[in-house]
Amino acid sequence: MLAGKQRSPSDLSRVNLSEEWEIRWWCDHFGCTEIALRNAVNNVGDSAGNVERKLKEAQKEVFKNMGED
Repeated sequence: MLAGKQRSPSDLSRVNLSEEWEIRWWCDHFGCTEIALRNAVNNVGDSAGNVERKLKEAQKEVFKNMGED
């Protein structure tokens, strides 16, 4: 791997919203938009596990509201 060309965040247990490349990485990882990622972090903090659970809950709620549950 080339210096400065990280493929993933150094701390995979915390979602860092201060670096654009990390935001893109986490959005790709969770399959979400930046807005959804930021909302999840604002609601549950930066723990990757908590963010993932929040995003899954939000996705279930969307499907429920669409009558898809």
